[in-house]
Amino acid sequence: MIGQADRDNLPGPDEPPTRPGLFLSAEQMPFPEHSTLTCVQCHVDATELPHGQELRPASCTTSSCHTSEAAAFLRGVHAEKPGAGNGPTPRCATCHGGHDILPPRDRNSKTYPINIVATCGGCHKQHATNPSVEGGGEALVGAYLDSVHGQLVTQGGLVVAATCADCHGSHEIHPAADERALVNRVNVPTTCGRCHVGISETYAKSVHAQVLADGNENSHKAPVCTDCHTAHSITRTDVPSFMLDIVNECGQCHDDPSMSGTRRATFYETYRASYHGQVTRLGSMRAARCSDCHGAHDIRPIADPDSALHGEHRVQVCAKCHPNASPSFAQFDPHADYRDGARYPLLHGVWLYFLIVISAAFGFFGLHSILWFIRMSIERKRNGPRPDHRHGVAIRRFTRINRVNHILVIISFFGLTFTGIPLFFSDRPWALTIADIFGGVDAAGNWHRFFAIMLIFNFVLHVVGTIRAGREVAEQARSTPLGPTKTVLGWLFGPHSLFPRWKDVKDCFGMWRWFITGRGKPAFGRWTYWEKFDYWAEIVGTFIIGGSGLLLWFPETAANWLPGWAFNIAMVVHGYEALLAVGFIFTIHFFNAHLRLEKFPVDDVIFTGRVPEEEMKHERSAEYAHLVERNRLDKFRTTPAPHWQRVVAIVVGVVAMLVGTGMVVLIILGGLHAL
Repeated sequence: MIGQADRDNLPGPDEPPTRPGLFLSAEQMPFPEHSTLTCVQCHVDATELPHGQELRPASCTTSSCHTSEAAAFLRGVHAEKPGAGNGPTPRCATCHGGHDILPPRDRNSKTYPINIVATCGGCHKQHATNPSVEGGGEALVGAYLDSVHGQLVTQGGLVVAATCADCHGSHEIHPAADERALVNRVNVPTTCGRCHVGISETYAKSVHAQVLADGNENSHKAPVCTDCHTAHSITRTDVPSFMLDIVNECGQCHDDPSMSGTRRATFYETYRASYHGQVTRLGSMRAARCSDCHGAHDIRPIADPDSALHGEHRVQVCAKCHPNASPSFAQFDPHADYRDGARYPLLHGVWLYFLIVISAAFGFFGLHSILWFIRMSIERKRNGPRPDHRHGVAIRRFTRINRVNHILVIISFFGLTFTGIPLFFSDRPWALTIADIFGGVDAAGNWHRFFAIMLIFNFVLHVVGTIRAGREVAEQARSTPLGPTKTVLGWLFGPHSLFPRWKDVKDCFGMWRWFITGRGKPAFGRWTYWEKFDYWAEIVGTFIIGGSGLLLWFPETAANWLPGWAFNIAMVVHGYEALLAVGFIFTIHFFNAHLRLEKFPVDDVIFTGRVPEEEMKHERSAEYAHLVERNRLDKFRTTPAPHWQRVVAIVVGVVAMLVGTGMVVLIILGGLHAL
């Protein structure tokens, strides 16, 4: 209450105030309860007039006022002396105001829900409330303002949204490490549960809450609200950034080997290696994430009858994405580890098989290419480069259907490679870049299926062409004295056949002898042993990759005949067979067909269908002699290919080799990173 002496000095109704802010009338006291107080009840050191110019902060505990709040404040961190760089400690007036104190329910109060963010943030953005946080208090305040809670308060004006005081308390505020703090990890579920009641009740029944309540050595590993949703930068749970980060959130704990029992790989690692994990890492929102299968707040052990993955519930979980899922389908193991031979012997055996095959193929033909390059370098140094025979008479070697087949192979192979390999190396930044080129991982998946259809179409086209060629041979056989059986068998297994023959084995040994000694280079027929290997590797690989790919493309249908664990095998088969094909084509095949010194920069015969006659004499002397012996050479003689075809072949070949070599480099770097 204002003294009479002060009242006598108040300006009259027509006089301007000469000392603004110095005098305060009872009517100017916003808080009704405060209007009955005298000045000295709060300013205890102003009992003598005139009082000093500097007064101690007003006391809010005199006359037994606010004693409980003051006691709580003294127990909190704000009552502590300021540390270095932490700024001044707040007082009652800092948060509530001085003479302009208003009830917290008043819209203009500094502690009103919409205003309290500015009240707390005004101090905390000026000093490091948490030295371990980059940017200190300002970063934390900014994170809250950008969060869903902050936006609801500051932009939506929602007074029931969580503010600083709702989470940290009003007067008795403690550091998060203090067990008394509302934001201590043990108390966080209760603190958040005051608003999120339904979720709190669900969480209380989960395995995470049980571990947290046990109080044993693993209790600190149990996740609470802030572990998954963060403390200040809480976002909506239905936005892509949060949904894509769920795996990383779960991985903070489940990437710990101790959380995975006796498993060699952690749950996080095995999920990331699965198709679900690969496409999720590349930005897909369609694939299942941890919470889609295990639940979000209601996670329970799988042995628990109420678990989402227990018994028949597992089929229901799968059906959320795969509507026609069956019990057989649900046998798929999303965390299967092909490196764990003890738990997954069949899957581990398939993986070992591919390691052996890949090592053998690259070991044999890799050394084959190196020795060939060395021998050709010696021959070129000794004899000089081979003469250019492209302007002489040519021999037709490939038909139009052969060339169309090869063009479709090139297109489909490159398409399948660049839409599929990013999954295998989804943890590499370049994989995301390649997927984005195709419009994102989901669009890349659609392109992958398109190129798969092209590959199947090309295979059918090749089979039809082969059957037609066989019919022609059969028709010719009817008019020969040798009989149709012998002629057809000769077509299938004779010198022009793509089936392996004993001569191919002898030719292979002969080439290795020539590599080492320079003597006895074999005379090759229409097909060499390495060309037959390429051909049958593609045929078998098409069945392997295509078959496993169809299983993964239509898993619900396949589950009508196969158990779900077959998809685990299909994933290993599809991935490693593709890796073998890509690596072999972009290295060994490119060397055999284009990078050899006598072919560099490109062997255009598959593009033009024609090979110079003199070149054929040198490289395929056995075939040339066979045609001469049977007087059939003139049937295959033709004019040289137009110059533009050679130019196109060189451009296509060089681009293909550059792109393929770049992909091989990325694959090697990705493999080294995985070690």
